[in-house]
Amino acid sequence: MAEEKPIKVLIVCAMGMSSSLLETKTIEAGKNAGVEVKMHAITTPDVGMWDWQANWVDVVLVAPQVRYKRKSIAQAANPLGIIVQDIDPITFGMVDGEKLFQQVREAVKARDAGTAVEALSGR
Repeated sequence: MAEEKPIKVLIVCAMGMSSSLLETKTIEAGKNAGVEVKMHAITTPDVGMWDWQANWVDVVLVAPQVRYKRKSIAQAANPLGIIVQDIDPITFGMVDGEKLFQQVREAVKARDAGTAVEALSGR
């Protein structure tokens, strides 16, 4: 079986405090599954200046408290094949890195297989 390539993830949040905990847990869950996860968290003001082509990621995860930014993020990222999804509020609140890792992994697999248009929008 071929080794999976690293999954690059960007988390968009309000201030980065809670997301940094979730980032650590998600990277750990990936490591336990044998998948390298590279995550970076940015704030909502920073996402407006993000260079999507220079800093390409597989998935953008939008934290519950900034869900209102999802549409504008998707408009910039989706044309480049970047998946944009919300983080479930319970997953976020419980800092469930395992569940978030599974969400990211499934979305990337669906995108790569070309089997789910929903993978890009997360619906």
